[in-house]
Amino acid sequence: MRIQVNCRDGADPSSFWLGEKKLHVLRVLERTAEDDQRRFRVKVADGREFVLRQHLASGEWTLAGVAPRAA
Repeated sequence: MRIQVNCRDGADPSSFWLGEKKLHVLRVLERTAEDDQRRFRVKVADGREFVLRQHLASGEWTLAGVAPRAA
């Protein structure tokens, strides 16, 4: 799913949009890079974790995964 992502200084995600809801990133939990993409596992205020992927050639961001809220 394509998403819009705002970044700090062009690097780490600081917020992103899911539909009409803006989610603020509290913490980047993990960063990985491959030849053509970067992945960020992030935590948002309600405790959910998301995996955001940026395709370097196009600059496009996609939602690559969602973890359930912590109990």
